[in-house]
Amino acid sequence: MNYWIDLFTGTTWHEFRAAGASTSGFSQKKARTVQRVQPGDIFLCYVTGIMRWVGAFEVVGPVSDDRKI
Repeated sequence: MNYWIDLFTGTTWHEFRAAGASTSGFSQKKARTVQRVQPGDIFLCYVTGIMRWVGAFEVVGPVSDDRKI
């Protein structure tokens, strides 16, 4: 199991939650890093503007959802 930091701004955290808080997105330049993420890994979620840890999510599998959040 690996731990990954998933950074949000206040706006992106709100958008993530409004979209169901089940899929996290990453920029295209993070594609190589995201390919290393495996089921069982944990995303530690941090909101930069308020400097707070806001959640920890377990990766349960790959996602084919390509909607923009």
